[in-house]
Amino acid sequence: MRISRSRQRSPKPEKIYSDKDIEGMLVLLIYSGRHTHAEPLLAEARKLLPGVDDTQLNHIANQLAKQLKDNGIAW
Repeated sequence: MRISRSRQRSPKPEKIYSDKDIEGMLVLLIYSGRHTHAEPLLAEARKLLPGVDDTQLNHIANQLAKQLKDNGIAW
């Protein structure tokens, strides 16, 4: 009998929300003025988007932050 010692990867979970949905929610939260730091903003986004993939959320948040910074909008 052969034993595989390689690490087996589990399939990536299917995306529940589109990138545009997540980006739209982040923009609404940013411009609501309730958050001055990223951590509470992302925590609220996770509450408002149940089941969101953390990797996808972080990726979209980083892209949005880069776009805002490139356009001269400090947040």
